[in-house]
Amino acid sequence: MAAGPGPLKQVDIARDCGLPPATLNRIIRSLSDWGYLFRTSEKYVVRNFRLDRNVPMSEIYLAKLDETMRSLSKRLNVSAEVVVVAGHELLWHSKTDYPDPNVVIRASVGFRRSLYELDVLSQLYLSRFDWDEVEARFFTDGFFETLRARGGTGTPLSAARVRTLLADRRKDVFAADLQGNHVGIRRFATVIQDPDGKFLHLLALAEPAERVCAPINEYQDALLKARQELSELVYQETAAARLQPKYHAMPLRGG
Repeated sequence: MAAGPGPLKQVDIARDCGLPPATLNRIIRSLSDWGYLFRTSEKYVVRNFRLDRNVPMSEIYLAKLDETMRSLSKRLNVSAEVVVVAGHELLWHSKTDYPDPNVVIRASVGFRRSLYELDVLSQLYLSRFDWDEVEARFFTDGFFETLRARGGTGTPLSAARVRTLLADRRKDVFAADLQGNHVGIRRFATVIQDPDGKFLHLLALAEPAERVCAPINEYQDALLKARQELSELVYQETAAARLQPKYHAMPLRGG
């Protein structure tokens, strides 16, 4: 996947993946039979599939993320969540259970929800983009709110209102929904980005809106501390630890 769209030598794949050439050749033959790649010759292959990681980090990072979620959940008596973006949807990548088993939080692992529902999670993600890019990627008159205080029904938002909300949120790395959503859950969230400012995922805390929670500053400090630790680990993920894209264009040939 990291090699780009052009042909790649099997010997390079074997080297980068640390596989014996004979083992790689058997894998290549199977993938070719299933149509996932094309063998242009005995030495070159071209991929015919797409593969993306929800959180493009290492096993070490994911282990740290799991440890961070468990620590936040235990210390603050909340459910900790990692939310990624898949197309126009938020996708719950992982979470810890809420300490009280009588409290049901509908968003479990694998849950999807539209980015058009403009709560603090959607705002933190969308505010990373310039308005021109938001207009290019989304129907800007299709956003809505589902605030509990307004009965939970979807309240349409004008494009002008959406633009203002995102502009106000652009410099924030922490956001809180103290009122709660239409199912009675409120969230506190921070955004995790890579060294180049590219969005990686959201880290959120969820609890019932009726609960008498700790001061918001405590949640904010805990999330920002976790964000700093995760960001430091991201910076430590060196190029040597990951196969970097080697995009290249093959010379055009007539025919």
